[in-house]
This record gives sequence, C-alpha cells and structure tokens, in this order.
Amino acid sequence: MTRIATAAAAQTALMDLMKAQRSVFESQQQLTTGKLNPDLKGAGHRAESISTAYGARDRAESYKFSAERVGTRMDVTALALENLTEAATDLRVAMTTIDGTYIMNQAREAFEKARNAISTQYAGGYVFGGTRTDTNPISATSLADLVAAPSANDVFVNSSRRPVAKLDDQITLEVGLLADEAGEDIMAAFKRLAEFDAGPNGPLDGPLTDAQQTYLQGEIANVLTAFDRISDLVGENGAQQSRVESMVKSQGQKADYLTSLIGGLEDADMAAAATRFQQAQTAVDVSARTFSVLSQVSLLPFLR
Repeated sequence: MTRIATAAAAQTALMDLMKAQRSVFESQQQLTTGKLNPDLKGAGHRAESISTAYGARDRAESYKFSAERVGTRMDVTALALENLTEAATDLRVAMTTIDGTYIMNQAREAFEKARNAISTQYAGGYVFGGTRTDTNPISATSLADLVAAPSANDVFVNSSRRPVAKLDDQITLEVGLLADEAGEDIMAAFKRLAEFDAGPNGPLDGPLTDAQQTYLQGEIANVLTAFDRISDLVGENGAQQSRVESMVKSQGQKADYLTSLIGGLEDADMAAAATRFQQAQTAVDVSARTFSVLSQVSLLPFLR
C-alpha cells in the first residue's frame, strides 16, 4: 500500500511539474510576443472577432492610402489649374497693350504655360487625361497647330470620362478633371488670336491699327469667360479636396479604433504576464523538488 501511495503521489507531483512548466512557457511567450496567444488557434471564441477586426482594419487602411493618393493628385491638379489661370491672366493683360509684337510674344508664352499645365503628370499618368492617362491630352504644341485644327476642341485627346476612386465600401468619388473641360475656352481664345494674326487684318506687329484694337477689346471678354471657367474648376477641385481630406481622417480614425479593439482582444497584460511568469517559475521549483523527493522514497531506512 505504501508503494502504491508513493507512486500515486509521485505521479501527481510530475503532473504538477508539467503544468508549472507549461505555465512558464506560456507566460514567457506572452512576455516575448506581447500577445495572449501565438496565433488565432489559441484565441478560442475570440478568434472570429479578431479575424473580422483585422479585415475591417486592413480595408480602412487601404481606403486611407487610396484617399491620400487621391488627395495628392488633387493637389497636383490644383497647381496645374493655378498655372492655367495665370496663362489666361497673362493673355488678358497682354491684350490691353497697344504693341502687337509684345502681344504675340506674350501670347506664345501664355500658350506654352497653358499647354504645360494641361500636360501635367502625376504618378506616370496625365491628370487631365480622364481614364486615358497614357497619352498627352493636348496634341497642339504651338499656335500654328491651333490654327491648323478645325476647332479648339479638336486638339484635345482626353477620354470623355473622369476617373473615379473607391474611398469607402459605399463611396466612390470622381478624382480628376478633363483637359477639354479646363482648356477648351482658353485654347479657343489662343486660336482666334492666332487666326486673326495670320488673317487679312494681321499681323499683330508693332503699333496696333484701329481694327486690331477693336478686335482685341472684344476678345478680352472671351478670355475673361475662359478665366471664369477655370476658376469654377478650381472651386470644384477644392471642394473635392476637402471631402477627400475628411475621408483620410475618417478612415484613419477607423483604423486606429480597430487597432485598439484588436489589442484588447489579443494583447497580453505585460505586468500580469510577468507576475504569472515569476509565480510559474516558483511553482516549477517547488514541483521539481517535491517530485525529486517522492521519486527517492524508500522503506529501507524504516526496516533497519
């Protein structure tokens, strides 16, 4: 009976030792990884919630990144529109002078500024190209090209659709402007000026004639119309920028909340883990000594 009892006690002590060693391993792992469990297998009933939260957070971070890229594109678009506005202003101011040579020189410079603005690129694509981003949306490279074109609209080769971006599960947003929307009116003004210069009342060279002054005074109103059109697009782009900035903030807050939620589900309490580790180490020492003593128990000392 004594041998049976001793064997049972030793078996119990061994089980306690193994349990304590397991506790040491688990608490040490928590201290090393900062997680309650090494993977979702050990999360039990929390596994589904953790997995769902990770998926939602990844989507929020993806939408945030997309919105940030859209925001940068709109910043580039705003700068291009600013340059296009300056080109219209330069043309209008030049038309108020009485020196034809100066007017045409300024017109060529303003055209080049407008063309460069419409040809603006971002991330390897043309921002005014619509869904067609691989081709420069304006084909004219000089005032002569405008004169040769049947109409100002014929020099634009952008697509007819603005690109869109998905910024949330339920939200898509147009993220670009089209070259013909922004540039048709100003290019039409350049074309009319170049055609007049090449026509029977031209060239615009030196002091202006009465006919030339009359034409230019009337054409200034058309340049102002082009300026107003560009200004409307500046406002539209700005409104979209504000909306995108709001989406970046919203998705960032969502991602932060979900990160906190995930932490609450799977992060270990480091102070508690450290306490459990110390307690488990103590339990291992005690269990090991107890098992060692019981393993060496013998009746021989009592039979002598």
